[in-house]
Amino acid sequence: MHVLFLAPDTHVYNHGFLRALKGLGVKVSAIGMTGVDKLAPAARHLLDGYRHCDRMLDAAALQKCAQELATPGFDRIETIDEPLVEPAAALREHFVVPGLPLRTAKLCRDKVAMKAFLRENTIPCAMSASVASAAEAHAFVEREGFPVICKPIAGFGSLATYRCANTKELDAALAKSKPSATNQIAIEEFIEGHEGFFDTMCDEAGVRHEFAAHYYPGCLEAAQQRWISPQIAVTNRIESSGYAELRALNRRVVDALGIRNAATHMEWFFGPKGLKFSEIGARPAGEKIWDMYGVANEFDVYREWALAILGRPSEQRPTRRFAAGSIQVRPGTDGVYTGHRGLPEAFARCGAWLYEHAVPTPGTPTKALDKGWLVNTWFRLRHEDYDELRRLMTFLGETVKADAR
Repeated sequence: MHVLFLAPDTHVYNHGFLRALKGLGVKVSAIGMTGVDKLAPAARHLLDGYRHCDRMLDAAALQKCAQELATPGFDRIETIDEPLVEPAAALREHFVVPGLPLRTAKLCRDKVAMKAFLRENTIPCAMSASVASAAEAHAFVEREGFPVICKPIAGFGSLATYRCANTKELDAALAKSKPSATNQIAIEEFIEGHEGFFDTMCDEAGVRHEFAAHYYPGCLEAAQQRWISPQIAVTNRIESSGYAELRALNRRVVDALGIRNAATHMEWFFGPKGLKFSEIGARPAGEKIWDMYGVANEFDVYREWALAILGRPSEQRPTRRFAAGSIQVRPGTDGVYTGHRGLPEAFARCGAWLYEHAVPTPGTPTKALDKGWLVNTWFRLRHEDYDELRRLMTFLGETVKADAR
């Protein structure tokens, strides 16, 4: 088989997907933003063909590069990068290749259209609309009330996302977002409650493997408060009755959208209004979260992804033996690191369960809060007991202090 992979080297994370395809005897070609000489050796050695395209979102430019690699033709066209989900689907349509269709890809990228479609399919989710002006945003609030969220229609994570509790905050968010006819933004009902995500690997029959995880605290709060040490916790209790409603909701969303032979990343809320769908991406989660699934479940997530997208039988099942967690410790200010406090205590208490960590050395530049969960100082752990995992992460967050100036 011949697979075309878009953006093979935007992160070391991408290399796991390339290795899995090559491990199954697949010919792998790729298109990326850099010249072949700039590719990491780990990526370059896994590719049978490569083209540089500095306009990956330009359909004509992407098609031209793909055509040069289409010998023989492609059996699959894949990407794990959110902005390229739709271009990859357009290429599938052009080359008549199976996989996520363009219609589904568009819905997975347009948060407003996605929610409208799923509401029509009785999926519980927040009221939302796309707005092209401040007047339209205020009209939405008059209908639905405060608080609301303003964010990009095809955004990623919690970037450029604003919670607005009153007219003054809404006007401030609109001044930053600048909605217009050519730059519509999403506005939606704010859903109060606990936030998490639910990820799957889907084959031609639907969900093959599934994983549930929790944010502590929610994404928006974590992105706005420097003092918070945000946690991600992957549960090993997903097969218990407490997750039955969430598992059922995910399958309803996947089936309604017709997602097959693909990975998914679904955000959800649970609060006073019950369980609510937030959004879904038709690609693996970022932040090396799939590595957490592999460590927690003692199986090769990348190989299982490749088997699913190629339509081959699964070879392993998740053990659910461990829960896994990730916690980030932020510096008190942006600048450069001057040192850390509390590390000896942290390693003495948590070292037996740590499997990966990063502690920047003095002089290293800090990273801004909007750069994600796997920057600055971070720790990853696994433990057989989910509650103890949470206690260990909380201890790390309270004990380790990162100093910068």
